[in-house]
Amino acid sequence: MAIFRRRQRPEAEAGPPTTADLRAQRAAEWQRWFQGAAAEADYRRAFLQYSPLMWEIVQSTQRELLALLVGRVPAELGVPAIFALSLLYSRHAKPDDAARATLATIVHELAPAHARTLLAALSDAWHNAQRCPYDARAPLVREEFTRALRRLATTSAEEAGAISAIQQQIAFGWEAA
Repeated sequence: MAIFRRRQRPEAEAGPPTTADLRAQRAAEWQRWFQGAAAEADYRRAFLQYSPLMWEIVQSTQRELLALLVGRVPAELGVPAIFALSLLYSRHAKPDDAARATLATIVHELAPAHARTLLAALSDAWHNAQRCPYDARAPLVREEFTRALRRLATTSAEEAGAISAIQQQIAFGWEAA
């Protein structure tokens, strides 16, 4: 007769999900919203499609932004978003920090559906800005991105304050210019 028997807890008493459970759940949700080629090689090809810079230079200057996107967001969406953030914060006192903070907020603080909306808005804004003279590109990206932010501010995306934080970051960058 066994004295110490493990008693199985019923599923209802399993307790709150662990951090690992939550990470796995979030990763699965991101995969549903972001399907496509997202490996480092895909980002390399996408950057070379839009820029003549060697990959080593791009990788060294955009390392922190790439770390947030590679393996998670398809390159066809991520690369234009990086270019748009570079334009958006070109007048900012600390453009790299502002771009990283904005992208980290999008990736870590928002639901995948809302993150996709903002990344698509950045990507579209950058593609639309390419048709403009260079000096007019940053204001166009800002206008299109802030329009998307205003739309999302009325949804559940603003519950944690992520949208207003991004809006303040953009406003700070343009006031300082």
